Amino acid sequence: MQKTMQMNAQENMMESDAGFRMSRIRAEGWKAAQAYLVSGDPGDGKKIAALNPYRAELERKQWYTGFNSALERL
Repeated sequence: MQKTMQMNAQENMMESDAGFRMSRIRAEGWKAAQAYLVSGDPGDGKKIAALNPYRAELERKQWYTGFNSALERL
């Protein structure tokens, strides 16, 4: 029982850490969109894709979520 509780606590911490990391990646995308808009560069899909520093699909999606969210709000 004690071991199961410890394992559950560790899993919850890992999920919490992963969620925090994904939120930071979204924030990086938001920040990149702000800089992109300030630059005045009309850009295109290739230029925007080049701004995304992540290669893993999940991280790339999180970055784009932040980037697009900023474009919609700014």
